[in-house]
Amino acid sequence: MGITNIPKTQDNIKKKPQESVQKDGNDDQQARWGRERHDGFKVGKFYNAPPMFFTQDHHPLWLTDTYRGRSAFVICGGPSFGKLDQDKLAQPGILTMGMNNAPRTFRPDLWASVDSPDHFLLSIYMDPKIMKFVPICSAGKPLFDNDNWQWTNLKVGDSPNMVYYKRNERFRAKQYLWEDTINWGCHKNYGGGRSIMLATIRILFLLGFRTVYLLGCDFNMSEDQTYHFEQTRKKDSVRGNTKTYGQLNERFAALRPLFEREKFNVYNCNSESGLRAFEHIPFDAAIKRALNEFGNIDTKNERTQGLYDKDKPQKPK
Repeated sequence: MGITNIPKTQDNIKKKPQESVQKDGNDDQQARWGRERHDGFKVGKFYNAPPMFFTQDHHPLWLTDTYRGRSAFVICGGPSFGKLDQDKLAQPGILTMGMNNAPRTFRPDLWASVDSPDHFLLSIYMDPKIMKFVPICSAGKPLFDNDNWQWTNLKVGDSPNMVYYKRNERFRAKQYLWEDTINWGCHKNYGGGRSIMLATIRILFLLGFRTVYLLGCDFNMSEDQTYHFEQTRKKDSVRGNTKTYGQLNERFAALRPLFEREKFNVYNCNSESGLRAFEHIPFDAAIKRALNEFGNIDTKNERTQGLYDKDKPQKPK
């Protein structure tokens, strides 16, 4: 992988390599379209919808509606995810999307982040099977080797299967689904409460999914109960996350009727979750629904004999 061999010292842990010293340029500096950076325009401002996904060279990636009408399972960070039968998520016909370090316990098909790339597993970025959605300003940032605890000579843009997007930091429910950048909550000047969940759900909507099942969405954190992967949280972090959970409850409650107007349905598979904005559905029932979309095909016993032959039934007109 070309990882630089740097001795593990306290200095190495604290300091980033020189190329990352430059300040985060924020996505708006890439293409502002003449507005204040925390705002996203409504689609109605344009004759054509703007591109939403990009390569690191800012070339548009036309992924919108790729999964038209399908269902996705979003793997959040809550400990309740560890209690589920995860083998059911690995079945053909089930699509999963992870957030942050959730892939530590289950490798998803899609993945999203909003924060600095050194917060997350190196294996996520290096895995070509995972389609990764990250802010476009992260493309030039260095990757951190979480096993050897040292910086690498690789950047986010060196990773395979990357998709980039532009963010905004001023939540407005009525334009959340339609604005030309992806909202992840509010800048502290507008009340705070930024979260990867907001960005993830918007990305899924843009990709064409119309049913989303939330797994490990606990919205209940303590110093003893943090995530389904190893990560301690101190009192200040627990307090900050708890505040964000309250803000997200309000925002998702405002979004739900707007979602339903577009036939976009979000369900929570944790009956004990602190997120009450969405209807609960048991995990097994959600799996059954998704497999129905797949046609309940028995992939282990599919027939191939005769597919190359011409003696099939007459084509329907």
